[in-house]
Amino acid sequence: MNYVKQLDRSAQKKPFLFSYRRCPYAMRARMSLSINGIEFDVYEISLRDKPKEMLELSPKGTVPVLIYKDLILDESLDIMNWAKENNNVSLKINSVDYDLEKKIIEINDGEFKEKLDLYKYTSHQESELKEKYRYYCEGFIKTLDLRLKNQDYLLSNNLGYLDIAIFPFIRQFINVDLNWFEDSSYENLKVWIEKISKSELFKKIMQKPKY
Repeated sequence: MNYVKQLDRSAQKKPFLFSYRRCPYAMRARMSLSINGIEFDVYEISLRDKPKEMLELSPKGTVPVLIYKDLILDESLDIMNWAKENNNVSLKINSVDYDLEKKIIEINDGEFKEKLDLYKYTSHQESELKEKYRYYCEGFIKTLDLRLKNQDYLLSNNLGYLDIAIFPFIRQFINVDLNWFEDSSYENLKVWIEKISKSELFKKIMQKPKY
């Protein structure tokens, strides 16, 4: 079954998401849609052969892309916000401190993501350079670990918008060198990442689509 060929926007009963399972931006979009009780169809793209239907709707060619009738959203935070506004469950994932939340997400999506890419894509054979990039990332990691010292999640004792927004990127940082992270002193962050990684929410959004 090819969901792309079946996509009829005029008759859509639920949103359609172009996604890539390991992409952190797509990951947070799927998490937000799911936790807000929004049923959606998902199409797992191939990075080497992106669907022309997706490129026609969003020429920049990145995921996630959400299509629902006349709505096209191709920024993950826009999808998160739309999901929050169209919540279909009694549990609402609200912002506890909007200004602080916005500031932390901006750092995550900006400076931290830039340094994370350098850390991730530098060969292990270039150990000194890799360690330097990891050190740059650690400034942000340390602030998160401190935030988790007296609470379960980043802004409260409940999973929130901020946790979902940055979790996939912190997970990506950790997986660059899992042994190093396990030996590190970021005990609060270890508990946080494990809690979300083992949650039913995360397991659900990481399942391979059945076409």
